[in-house]
Amino acid sequence: MKRTHLVLVGILLILSFTFFSRSIKQGGMKDLDFATTVKLQERIDNSSRLRLARITGEVMEGATFFASPMISVIAIIVITFITYIQRKKWRLVALVIPLFFGLMILAEIYGKSVVHHPAPPFFLLKNPTTVFPKYYIWEDYSYPSGHAARAAFIGIMLYSSFLLHTSYFQRRPIKNMIKIGVFSYIGLISVSRIYLGHHWASDVIAGLLLGGGSGLLTQSFILPYNTKRE
Repeated sequence: MKRTHLVLVGILLILSFTFFSRSIKQGGMKDLDFATTVKLQERIDNSSRLRLARITGEVMEGATFFASPMISVIAIIVITFITYIQRKKWRLVALVIPLFFGLMILAEIYGKSVVHHPAPPFFLLKNPTTVFPKYYIWEDYSYPSGHAARAAFIGIMLYSSFLLHTSYFQRRPIKNMIKIGVFSYIGLISVSRIYLGHHWASDVIAGLLLGGGSGLLTQSFILPYNTKRE
């Protein structure tokens, strides 16, 4: 995707997040949110292929650990460092990664402070005490999903910032495997947040819009340099 396309799509996603936030603040998707959570939990818990619902919950809880604030910050530092050391010229462009990541976090905090979208009730919560984390911190407002936003941002960065630097990763089979891995990671995090009762579907959608838009805008700065051999 060309740089102009990345900017346009990124801006479109951010604008979509803004308008979507206004809709949620006015009470949109309340019934759909509740129905989605209940149906998803019932479908997974009653699935003949997923009979051990508790283990499934533990797996999903563990998966969300890889989009937790601590792990996300570590991932951003690593990606920024790798991008920086691989640039013979324009090394400072790597700093847009933590910059846009920080702006995304501020947008998440703003959403929780302004939209005031109540979190799912406690009776919908799966595994209130698990290994990941060892304790559960209840939040009054859950919009948008920080886990979904961080997963989308990190997924885009993993794909664009350094996985495609060498010709090895340009091979179609490897490229497709990376895409599948990135989408699976983002998808698992998104579904997990709803199934576990930590977020509504609208929270996750907003997080994906915010993280995806921020990631694509960041990619628009990095891609021209990463795809050009120096």
